[in-house]
Amino acid sequence: MAIAIFAMVFAAGAVMLGSADETDAATSSIRGDTNVVKVSGQLEYEIIFQESESFSTLDITYTATMKNTSGGYAGSISPSSGSLSNGVSSTLKVTAPSTPGKYILSVTFVEKIDGGEGIVSEKSVTITVVKPVSLTSKLTNNSNVDFADFAVYFVVDGKRIDDSRTLITVKAKGETTVSYDWVTDSASGTHRFSLVAGEENIGDYSDIIIGEEHEFYFGHADYKFVNILLVIILVVLAIIVLYLYRKPVKNYGKPKSRR
Repeated sequence: MAIAIFAMVFAAGAVMLGSADETDAATSSIRGDTNVVKVSGQLEYEIIFQESESFSTLDITYTATMKNTSGGYAGSISPSSGSLSNGVSSTLKVTAPSTPGKYILSVTFVEKIDGGEGIVSEKSVTITVVKPVSLTSKLTNNSNVDFADFAVYFVVDGKRIDDSRTLITVKAKGETTVSYDWVTDSASGTHRFSLVAGEENIGDYSDIIIGEEHEFYFGHADYKFVNILLVIILVVLAIIVLYLYRKPVKNYGKPKSRR
């Protein structure tokens, strides 16, 4: 049996990442698995505030916001405000904006010890919102055996993307398509991807043809300035041509005959 692969690419990203700070008395932090997300995608962050001094009463509140580089509010956060228990984490669900770019997620903590004046501190992380790269492969089952719940993964630049796990079902002599939105903030350049079978598949699939690499280019040059310059040049040329066309031709008459 064999599976043949045909691929297409349409270009348009765990470690704990975040921000933490520590003083003599208290610590606070924002933690998440990644700071890169696709447009309108979802992220989760854990926030925590820990007071180490002794106290009779402790009141901890927070307010979370997300802004673009111009300072305007963007995306959404749920819950965007609330109360915290000392040393107990709380989850923020963040919905990314629909426009790619850099955004700042900020959390302002206000702590009141024994009813005293509120102590304010702030933590923030930078979130990168990108258009995903859509990887698509068509698999053709040339064997006489049906495949059901067969696990495959995308491998990009030699690294298996665990989040791309897909269970496929394809009939004998049939075909199916596998797609995955690769979220990355990688620099522009040439990349390679392939499909691999998951180790969790039961049985011997050594005769399945799967894993051929496919090359694609991600990113593009910024031609905005060049396009504007070309338009200006074309307008100037058009004005020159129009001027020459409408310029009157002087008539000097016939030369005088000699006497």
